[in-house]
Amino acid sequence: MCWVKKTKTDVRIIGADDLLNMIVMIDSAHAVHNDMRGHTGGITSFGTGIIGQKSSKQKMNTRSSTETEHVGTSEYLPKPVFFELFMGAQGYKPHTILAKDNESEIRMLINGKASCTSNSKHVAIKYCWCTDRIKKGKISVRHRPTDRMLADYMSKPLQGKLFTLLEMCSWDGNTSPLCLTSSFQWRSVFKVTVV
Repeated sequence: MCWVKKTKTDVRIIGADDLLNMIVMIDSAHAVHNDMRGHTGGITSFGTGIIGQKSSKQKMNTRSSTETEHVGTSEYLPKPVFFELFMGAQGYKPHTILAKDNESEIRMLINGKASCTSNSKHVAIKYCWCTDRIKKGKISVRHRPTDRMLADYMSKPLQGKLFTLLEMCSWDGNTSPLCLTSSFQWRSVFKVTVV
C-alpha cells in the first residue's frame, strides 16, 4: 500500500523517439501461480515511456521455462501486431524489435520447429506463428540481459534497486540507456548489432 500511496500523483509520460522502430519486451515467469501456471508480462514502446503493457496469468500449464516464454510471446505479440497495423494506417511502417532474455526461446522463435529438441517437440504448432513473422522480416529478435528486461516489471515481483529502476523507466519516460532508447547496445544471439 505504501507504493500505491507514494505513486498516486505520478504522471505517466509517453512519447516517440522513432516512429519506425517499435520496441517490444516480453518476459514470462515459469510455474509461479498456485496451479503451476506461468505469468507473462510485456511492454510496447516507441522509445519514451510505454504505450502498451500487459501482465497476466497464462492460460495453460507448461513443462519448461522455455515453453513458458514461448507461450507468453504468443499471448502478448498480437497487441504489438495491432499497433503495427494501426501505425501502418497512419502512414508509418514500424519495424518491431522483440527483446527476449531466454536464448533457447530466441532460437526457437528464429528457427521454428528446427530448433525443437526431444524436450520441446511437444510445443504446439499454434505457438510457432511468431516464427512466420520473423521470417517475413516484420520482427527482429534481440537478446536483452535479464537485469535490463523492462517486462520483468510486469511478470515478476521485484524488490530494491531493480524495482526502482524499472519503475522509473516505466512511468517517467526516462530515456537512459538502461531503459528503452535505441542507443542501447542490443546483442543478437548470433552477432553484435546496434539498432
